[in-house]
Amino acid sequence: MSLEVIFYFPLFLLGVAAGFLYFTHLFKSINAFGADKGKVMRSMLIRLPIPIVATLLGSLAGIGGIISVLAGFTVFQIYFLVKIGSQLKKEVEEEAEKMAQQEQQAKED
Repeated sequence: MSLEVIFYFPLFLLGVAAGFLYFTHLFKSINAFGADKGKVMRSMLIRLPIPIVATLLGSLAGIGGIISVLAGFTVFQIYFLVKIGSQLKKEVEEEAEKMAQQEQQAKED
């Protein structure tokens, strides 16, 4: 195993941790504020330093460190969006099924 891999892997994990903090809190604020775009945007700006600080820490290791941090951030972003997307799909399917049952009951009555 190369020494560079051992050096860049913690930076990758730093990117994953930054993604975790950023996206989980973003989704919590979306749930809390609903469709109020101003509050969600303010919440996003408050959390903006998280990935910036992580990238600056990675920059201490050069361009490879920046790439490692951004790769970790992106990996968590993809994981999070797939996870949330599948939850939302499940909720939409359940809601559609309920509506179909209600329509069928209305036709029978």
